[in-house]
Amino acid sequence: MPESRKRKGHPFRKPSDIPASQRTKGRTFWGILIGVFSLLIALFSAGLNYIVLAIAAIVGYLIGYFIGKSIEQEAKK
Repeated sequence: MPESRKRKGHPFRKPSDIPASQRTKGRTFWGILIGVFSLLIALFSAGLNYIVLAIAAIVGYLIGYFIGKSIEQEAKK
């Protein structure tokens, strides 16, 4: 039998309180939510300038993604 089958598990494994599917849903949720709000703000301020709307939506999504990621990391503690 190979030695790798005799190895014990990682001694510091701790199960997460939040399942993995919920963690990814949180990041996506906050990304979409803030992306839509930034899109609306850009729409009211810049009108139908499609380049500004696209940039605002992308930047808003990225900001929301990182906010959701930090919220999930805080929830683990």
